[in-house]
Amino acid sequence: MSTSTIVKKYPGKSADEIFTKVDEAMRGLAARHGLDYRKDDGARAGSVSKMGAHGAYAVHEGQVSVELKFPMLVPGSMRKKVEEDIERKLEQLFA
Repeated sequence: MSTSTIVKKYPGKSADEIFTKVDEAMRGLAARHGLDYRKDDGARAGSVSKMGAHGAYAVHEGQVSVELKFPMLVPGSMRKKVEEDIERKLEQLFA
């Protein structure tokens, strides 16, 4: 299993503001890619999964952290593409 973590800070944004935006983005991502999406409003967290790949996020005051886990059979180029897509999405969250 290959694991990576992405952390994006949003100075001045509350955890609720960030969670609302991340949830919206994750619902869209899950629908487009046929991913199983689960969220926990109370914990301000959620996860997506498909065929052994798993992504989980947690929102705290001013930031979101995303942990990605891929089976070893997933090529490095595909993992990198997914990471870059997530980073780009997080950059545009409040744009």
